[in-house]
Amino acid sequence: MLLIAVLMLLLAPLLIYNKFHPIDPGTQAVSGVVIIILAIILVTWLDRKYKTSSRQQRSMLTQEVEVVRVQTSKAIKREDSEDFGIAYYLDVTHNGQPKTLYLWGQYLDELEESTFPNTAFEFTRYTGSDEFIDFRISGQYFKEAGTLPPFGKAIWKSGTYPLNGQLLDQSIDAIT
Repeated sequence: MLLIAVLMLLLAPLLIYNKFHPIDPGTQAVSGVVIIILAIILVTWLDRKYKTSSRQQRSMLTQEVEVVRVQTSKAIKREDSEDFGIAYYLDVTHNGQPKTLYLWGQYLDELEESTFPNTAFEFTRYTGSDEFIDFRISGQYFKEAGTLPPFGKAIWKSGTYPLNGQLLDQSIDAIT
């Protein structure tokens, strides 16, 4: 059905032109073949584009998500570099061990002032992803314990910076 619609759209200008300025039959035949080939290529491209998109959407709907609830009372802020968003190192306990949760992104910049860092919050993400689907604050605001400068160019080039939502195997005191 899409092929017929695309053919009609591509043939309409040729038919209108032929009405006012007649074209010889040989040229019409060649033009018709070229338009049919173009229509097939266009329909194939559109079909792949939209079927892939709908496959990705179905995949996202069936993908597992995780909700991470965090309780903390200590945070260290890392300044933003080049509009990537501010970052925070947050003191957390995971399985009885002191760990540091790293949060980073422009979503933190979008929060109202005096709301983050916060004693309790949760985020939802696809399992294994560093992008959040949702981020909610449920505790009290507190002032961060310190501020670190942005990562240097060497760290950016090497890619050794932590990812958003990554749990670091060190206490927050080891970061300062």
